[in-house]
Parts: sequence; C-alpha cells; structure tokens
Amino acid sequence: MTRTLDIGVLGPLRLRSGDAVPTPTAPKEKKLLALLLMESGHVVPVGAIVDELWPDRPPRTAMAVAQTYVLNIRRNLAVALGMAASEVRNELLLTKNKGYVFRTDGCDFDLARYRALVAAGRQALRTGHEEPGARLLRQADEVWQGPPLADVDQGLKLRAATARLEQSRATDRALRIGAELRLGRHHGLLGELSALVEQHPLDERLRGFYMLALHRSGFRPKALDVFQDLRRAMTARLGLEPCQELQSLRHDILASHAGVGPVTAPGAHPPDGAGMPVGAACAEPAAPSCR
Repeated sequence: MTRTLDIGVLGPLRLRSGDAVPTPTAPKEKKLLALLLMESGHVVPVGAIVDELWPDRPPRTAMAVAQTYVLNIRRNLAVALGMAASEVRNELLLTKNKGYVFRTDGCDFDLARYRALVAAGRQALRTGHEEPGARLLRQADEVWQGPPLADVDQGLKLRAATARLEQSRATDRALRIGAELRLGRHHGLLGELSALVEQHPLDERLRGFYMLALHRSGFRPKALDVFQDLRRAMTARLGLEPCQELQSLRHDILASHAGVGPVTAPGAHPPDGAGMPVGAACAEPAAPSCR
C-alpha cells in the first residue's frame, strides 16, 4: 500500500487517506463496507451480505448489486491510495470462498487500536500495575468518537456487533474507574461519573462508583442522595430495589460516619482480583458488580 488508510468505526464510519475520503455515501454501500470492517480479516459470505442489506425481501439481482457495491468501494480505494484496482483486490478487499474479506493490517484502524490498548491495560491490571493499566484503558476509551457506526443504517448483524462493542467499552470503563479509585483519584472522577450516571441512570455499577467517589471526596449526603435517586428510578420503571451490593455500600457509607472505616466501590476490583494485596478485599467492602 503506497499510502496509509485511516479507518474508523468507533463513531461515524470513516475512510481517509491524506485529503482523500473514499467513504461511501450510498446507504447500502456504506452498510456493506461497515459489515466487512466489523469482520475485518474474516470472510463475509455473500449470503450474509445480502441478508444484512435486504433483510426482508432481497431482489433477484441482490448478489449482482452487492458485487457492484464492492467494485465501487475498490475503485474509490484505488484512487484514494494511488493503487491499481488489481492491487486493492489482491491486498485490501479480497474475493475469497464465495465472499469478501477486508484486510486492515497495515491500516490505521481505530478498532484495532482500541483492542490493543484494552488488552495491554487488562494485562497491566492483572499483574498489579494499576497506574499504567488505568492509563492504557483511558487511552482506549479516548479512541471512541461516538456510538459505533453512528451514521450507518444497521441490520441485525451490525446491531449485534455494535452492541458487543458497547458492552466491551462499558466493562473496560468499569475496570479503569475501579483502578483509578484504588489509586485515590476519586475527586478527579466526579465530573465524569456525574455525566455517566446521567447517561445511564439505571446502571448500578456506575452509581456505586459515583457514590464512593462522592463519599471519599467529602460529599457523604450527596452520595446517599445518589442511592435514593436510583431507588426511586428503579422502583418507578422496573418495580425493583437496587441490588444487595449497592444497598450494602449505602450501609457502609452510613456506618463510616460513625467511624466504621473506609469504603470501596462496587465492581472496583481488577480482573481476577489481581493488583490487590492479600486481605485487601476484606479490608474494605466490594462495590456492586450488578448492573
């Protein structure tokens, strides 16, 4: 590849090479490209493409139309990258086993960067390196530019893929916030946690983190208010009470006022309990892992 291709799926779909932007504008062509990128490195059968593009009643010409979309994508990539069409077909967007595969090795792909940072951050936490682990997971979160494939009309396969990504982001964010709380950065997390709780009002794990950060920052009444707000919302919308772990956290915050001792957040521990000295889990109550 003579020029670098910048690929983005963690936000609006993006292809860029220098000043050239070969991102498709036609909705179905954009959807096909998104499907290939979300399965990058793997063959996407033509049948799966047809199902994603025409979920209800595909036209008789569906396979031929899909092939035309692929040709258009290849042509635009060739122009943007200064490559021959045959090079794009052989090196980037390949026809293989009655399907297509988009190879992103050698590209600047935001999803690959995110996954590499997450893997490194999780490994750091597992080996007890809290500060670099938290830093790497924060860098991973900062790769995101919005909801995945925000400007793509998603079918069943793409909706499932983006939902898995959103869940992965939530899990990795919780690991990072837990690590930052253990590092004593509770005050610096208040603004972020306030915004996250507003975005995800029924997320009990985020509420637990926010309660702990408020409590440790000297805002005990506000921490208790956060619990009561959740209880009212859950009762009204779901007919449920907050999970037992979150209720225990509230109890511990109340008890700490009487000198019971420190409080820790729900779900704040690193993977497999790594990074905590023996007995640390008993020194402070654990934050809720319930959602």
